[in-house]
Amino acid sequence: MSLFYKPIHQINLKDFESLMGESPIKEGQQIDYKRDMIRPEQLCEAIISFANTQGGDLLIGIDEKAGVPVSLIGVECLDTDKEKLRLLEIFRNRIEPRITNIDIEFIEIEESKYIILIRTQRSWLRPHRGSHNSKFYARQSNGKYELNVQQLRHMFLGSTEFNTKYADFHAERAAYHIEKYGYKPFILLHFIPVSAFENLNVVDLTEIFNQVRSTPIGTSNDNKRINFTGVYSESEDKSCKFQLFRNGIIEHATIRIIEEKKTSGKRLYDTLRKTFAYSLQNYRSLEIMEPVYALLSFYGVEGLTAMDIDTYFTEHDVVPYESDKMIFPEVLIEDVEHVNLPELLRPIMDAFWNAYGFSRYSHELN
Repeated sequence: MSLFYKPIHQINLKDFESLMGESPIKEGQQIDYKRDMIRPEQLCEAIISFANTQGGDLLIGIDEKAGVPVSLIGVECLDTDKEKLRLLEIFRNRIEPRITNIDIEFIEIEESKYIILIRTQRSWLRPHRGSHNSKFYARQSNGKYELNVQQLRHMFLGSTEFNTKYADFHAERAAYHIEKYGYKPFILLHFIPVSAFENLNVVDLTEIFNQVRSTPIGTSNDNKRINFTGVYSESEDKSCKFQLFRNGIIEHATIRIIEEKKTSGKRLYDTLRKTFAYSLQNYRSLEIMEPVYALLSFYGVEGLTAMDIDTYFTEHDVVPYESDKMIFPEVLIEDVEHVNLPELLRPIMDAFWNAYGFSRYSHELN
């Protein structure tokens, strides 16, 4: 059995020795052996092939014959931290789009000699390609291969299918809240893991109920309960709602941030920053570590004004918003563990100010 299903930080020298036991583990779709460190282009092609298929482990420092591991050679490394940074920099700069879920471990076999394990999960942003040759790779049992046009089309269609399924989901949820809130303006915020529409039951409600922070956007109440679709919470006056769906989607809805067709950029930003922070903490608690899309939209907002726009120095008229909906650009959160919230929220705040004739949000984000 390959090592791919064992947590990478638990892998030790005995695990590598077991690959060469009575039933040796031959190279295949999820494992590849290299005796020596390979060129950056080859490293990227190997990682791309795993990410575009089912994920896998690249093991550097293991000699093989006809794909079967025969000895642990190791590669010399005097500074493992420096080498890890070098490898991550290669992957960051030479793979398009960027692959975020790459882990690297150094397992010492003797002084200054290591087996280097580079693990890549299946990517939900596939297909990926190398910037050095613009080629797309995948893997099968006998190693990596270049994707043909038909295979690429199928992979791209998978991405299109996500967009279609989200559009349908969003329309259904918007209609639901329009019915619940009536004519009141409301805000709808979704966090969508990229595998949400493929894995319909990733959340085990009995295991995670007490771990989830279910405070709805715009309130401090948290009175969560299990419902048919997942975990639900609402404010006492039912103006703010939270729903964690079984497929990992988090939904927030509120009428509190927009009152009498007025709001402010500062209030919106402060509320979003808080909600983003604990929503991402929920994903870390749930161990949903894949990329997540955040999508914000306003409904019933024709005539909306932003009270903290300083009109004194403007060279144009600032008029109330002229449409009933305000659909913000989607935000891709590539790594839920390492997030710069002001930077992440900047496109949303800029788009909000665009609605009033400004190219950029004029207040400081911190």
